[in-house]
Amino acid sequence: MANDLLDNLQQNLTIATENLPMVTDKKMFGCYALWAKDNVFALVWKHGRIALKLPDEASFEALMATEGAEPWKAGPMKMAHWILVPESFHRKSADLKKWAALAHKQCSILVKKPKKSVANKKSPPTKSIHIKKKGK
Repeated sequence: MANDLLDNLQQNLTIATENLPMVTDKKMFGCYALWAKDNVFALVWKHGRIALKLPDEASFEALMATEGAEPWKAGPMKMAHWILVPESFHRKSADLKKWAALAHKQCSILVKKPKKSVANKKSPPTKSIHIKKKGK
């Protein structure tokens, strides 16, 4: 994918979200991604599309009903709650801004699931084996 296209999409997404509170950017899957608190809500997919996360089912369905919207797939895996916005949004900043703000709002109130670490996992109880000796 041409870097110019990805750079342009990153710039469009940054402009569309510049007035939203507590937005940070960092890489996710090697792509430019925006985070609200500890939750990712938007990214520039390496295939040249902008994706938004809409956890609210009604919002997800409304955007999916828009011509050109597609579910986001990373390889064969469909990513839950994620939509590749119509390519027309790449040029229509008002549409991108509206939906990015909604994604930001919905993702900023999500409670992040704690990561499971090896240190936090309890070891299964061990069984004590008592061998009875004959005659004792």
